[in-house]
Amino acid sequence: MVAIAWGYGLFGGTTAHALTPPLEQIDAFKIITVEGEDIPSVLALPLEQISLAAMIDGLLEPIPFQIDQYNVGGAVYFADWDVPLSGDPELMDATDKILFLFKDAGERYRGNTLHDGSIVAEILTRDTQGYERYVYVMRNSRLRSDEQYVRYSAEEGLVETDFYSIRYRKDNHLVWDDFSYVNYLGERPLDSLNLKLRGGVLTSLAEVELDNEQLIAVPRGEKIGPIRTTTQLDFSVYFLAVRILNLSVQIHHGPKSLMYDVRGVIPELRRSLVVEPTITMSIDANRLLGATVRTSAAPQLEGVVDGKIDGREQRVIDAGLDPHNNWIWVSTKRNLDFLSFVDYLGGFDSKMSLLFEDDLERTRPNELFPGQLPNTGYVIEEFPKRGFIGVVVSLLMSDGYDGDPDEFAVRARTLPDIEIHTL
Repeated sequence: MVAIAWGYGLFGGTTAHALTPPLEQIDAFKIITVEGEDIPSVLALPLEQISLAAMIDGLLEPIPFQIDQYNVGGAVYFADWDVPLSGDPELMDATDKILFLFKDAGERYRGNTLHDGSIVAEILTRDTQGYERYVYVMRNSRLRSDEQYVRYSAEEGLVETDFYSIRYRKDNHLVWDDFSYVNYLGERPLDSLNLKLRGGVLTSLAEVELDNEQLIAVPRGEKIGPIRTTTQLDFSVYFLAVRILNLSVQIHHGPKSLMYDVRGVIPELRRSLVVEPTITMSIDANRLLGATVRTSAAPQLEGVVDGKIDGREQRVIDAGLDPHNNWIWVSTKRNLDFLSFVDYLGGFDSKMSLLFEDDLERTRPNELFPGQLPNTGYVIEEFPKRGFIGVVVSLLMSDGYDGDPDEFAVRARTLPDIEIHTL
């Protein structure tokens, strides 16, 4: 919850530590999101008048930011999508969100330097060590930062950040044509994203399995920002050349993160045709021999990737996953760790199990490299007969996580404490 202080002066309140140390890497590239309703002084202002600044080398300078507008369903708004905007397209609304990176917050402004525009609010952030960092909401400042933490080419289907790049197949953004991580020691570390829908048709005895060849996600729009890029996909499920399900998928790309937001409504008639459906979402890595795999269900157990499932890995699999605490940590030992987790939305809740494959030879559609070394992810085992489904799958990347995974898995996805001071 964001705290709001009214009539807060530039010279009052708590003070930051005299020497604020740099943020640790686990925190530095977190995307901080502040909703419009938490900054009353910007509500109804034209969006073009709003910007962010922070103290940099003793001066109040512009920092990268973006303002995302949301639809009535709670997802990023796209004009060509069939969910209406929540608010006014030109003005700051309660549901609009201002985004910036944690690392760009600076020391407190003391009122002793000139700046362009007027300060309308102070955003105080506090890290896990108690250090305070500040960002200022500006009105009518002509200055803008030209830093782009995320770069996207819709024409090429290419996303680039300072840490990773990913190229999608143009006619299906569920298929990766390429993936690279800057500091990784070796060839391409991740092979493919895998989706699989399995279920019986009318009866559980007539089971079908649909994969990336029948699950098609076509880009319908993109929001390109310096902090986060969002792509809107039209996600269709085909069976016998007939579209049986249509969902909204948004892919969010941050500097060190990748997120798939899947939402939709299951038509009762079409759902009734499928018996005991399950959906599998996983990432197949490329020959990460020697990598280790741990999960939230049994963090003390460690599977080692060697091309076969041994007793230790089987115990990791047997431990399963709690749908409400479901992180998976893969450490390559080569300057790349990835941490994944799933969140359910809007009352959707379902039993979940772990997919963990360690196989030298097995192949799947759209993979470039043979083997599942490893293939890790989630199996959602139950679907409602009708109504809303909502799932967010997140992948965080790091050169390496240290310490107790039960602790850093929580910290990696926890945003700092924030206070808003209206000036």
